Amino acid sequence: MWRRVPPKCFIYDENKQSWRPSSAVFDDHPDGSPMSVVLAQEALDAGRNAESILRGHEGFGLVCFTAGLAREQKQGIVRKPLPEEPAHAEVFGKKTKGVRRAFSKMCGWVVPPPAVH
Repeated sequence: MWRRVPPKCFIYDENKQSWRPSSAVFDDHPDGSPMSVVLAQEALDAGRNAESILRGHEGFGLVCFTAGLAREQKQGIVRKPLPEEPAHAEVFGKKTKGVRRAFSKMCGWVVPPPAVH
């Protein structure tokens, strides 16, 4: 799964000596709706690439994590296609600080944000 990382939401992890997204990136929306993701394989199967997910989101990065990681964190995943994003899905479940931190530390960069290059 791919998740966009907005500008100013990535931090330098001194322990890993590398950049990672802030754990806040992996919270539900302020309106209470579940965390949005793009199903990477579905996007790739449709002939899209990672950069297409960032179109219109200048300065953003893109991270990936597996459905297995989400499930390990007691999160569910449901496809929720949108007209503007047919590969859209939602990750639902209680996102405690520990859950958000696990996503932050275990995801990987697909497209690093500009400051990370």
